Amino acid sequence: MKYKVFLHNKGSQATEVEASDEEEALQKASQGTLSPHSPEEIIVHRVITKDDIHYDFIMSKILKPGEIGNWELKFDVVPAGQSVALYDRSGRITIGEYAFDYPLVALTEQGNTWMSDSQLEVESYLGATQLAKGDCLVCGLGIGLLPTLIKDKCDSIDIVELNRDVIDLVYPQIKSEKTRIIKDDIFHYLDTTDKKYNFIHIDIWGDITAPVLEIEKARKKAERCLRQGGTIWCWLQELYDRIKDRLPKEPVEPGKLGIHKPCLICGNRLRSDYGGLCAICADGMGVAEKYLKG
Repeated sequence: MKYKVFLHNKGSQATEVEASDEEEALQKASQGTLSPHSPEEIIVHRVITKDDIHYDFIMSKILKPGEIGNWELKFDVVPAGQSVALYDRSGRITIGEYAFDYPLVALTEQGNTWMSDSQLEVESYLGATQLAKGDCLVCGLGIGLLPTLIKDKCDSIDIVELNRDVIDLVYPQIKSEKTRIIKDDIFHYLDTTDKKYNFIHIDIWGDITAPVLEIEKARKKAERCLRQGGTIWCWLQELYDRIKDRLPKEPVEPGKLGIHKPCLICGNRLRSDYGGLCAICADGMGVAEKYLKG
């Protein structure tokens, strides 16, 4: 994989290195082009090429931009070189950039993005696309990415979405003979439906800390709707499985601002340290309360 490395606050020009992961890139940089600086002084960006994308940008081909109420489907382009959040299947979110202009479809509410087909979103759905089979339940419509990616390998796809404007904006553009839309709160549906599924996917969250807080609740709710031998999968499941035993269990005082190991959730290294989290993720997880209350 390709990485760009540069010094924090030193104004150095970025250097490209080939490495198997971020740690190897750090070591190569500290021992090579950026020697004698230590890994703690070095920022690493993974560079995503077209060959790294497991996606054919299908949503740009089947969706049309539009707006209903406070919700909008919008098309955009992320310029090559712009810093973005990236995901890999080990459950890590890192900071990186695209080596090309990345065409993006996003679902926004009053300008705030709920879902898109960014590399982070697409890569974090690969586990679900591999596990989906038989009769499937998709909890959360978004831009319709998952139903589109799995429709050829499933017998049926029920999609539960609470927001009528999102349904009217997105569903007519992605529906097929295999799909059925259900307007309901997902937890209410899981508590009341009699239908059983081979595969259940839950993605009802608009930021990366929310699923970490609610995955266990969501999975327990879904168990009553699962057929024997079936699978429940949540958005960012790999990330949750990787960090769940390492998260702070109570509010923590922050460490000093500086270069730390990557935040357990978002991967940010330039941060204050809240038990392995950055300030934003610690706040989202409710473990920054002691500091915020003084």
